[in-house]
Order: sequence, then C-alpha cells, then structure tokens
Amino acid sequence: MSVLVLVRATAKPGKRQEVVEMLAPFVGENPGMDGCLRIELMVDAVAQNHLIIVEEWTSVEAHKASLAALEEAGALDDFLALLAEDPVRTYHAPLDS
Repeated sequence: MSVLVLVRATAKPGKRQEVVEMLAPFVGENPGMDGCLRIELMVDAVAQNHLIIVEEWTSVEAHKASLAALEEAGALDDFLALLAEDPVRTYHAPLDS
C-alpha cells in the first residue's frame, strides 16, 4: 500500500517561480527517486506563495530514507533557502476497508 506525503511550503516573497522551476523536473510519474511513484505541485489559488507538494511513495520508510540522503548530500539547501519557513510534511495512508 502506497502513502501520500503532503508537503506544505511557503516561498519567500518573490521566490515562488524559482521554487516552481526547481521542482518542475521532478513533477510527474516516476520522478527518478527510489520508492517515489509520482509528484504533483499545486499553488494556493489565493495565497500565491503557498504551495502543496503531493508525493506518492511506496512507503513512509522509502520517503524518509530518500529525504535523509538528500539532506546528507546538501541537495535540499537551495530549495530550503527559497522558503520563508521550514516545510511541513505529513504522511497519509488509505483507510482499511
């Protein structure tokens, strides 16, 4: 069963387009990260600097391992520098029926 990771991020004033351009290569099916099935990027219709990144992963562990590797390599530094505050990540799984 896959999980959805919702990432809420707020770009610094005037930096939204840079955030969008930085994330654009990863948007879509099979974005090239082990365990990541797809990524979607959405912009708040009212507060244009607020973004939601919707990621589908094979598991919470796969996401956390990928995130840890990116952090260790410093690969998130440029992204985080464009944000007004740290992103908020939440994990969501379908209800058992």
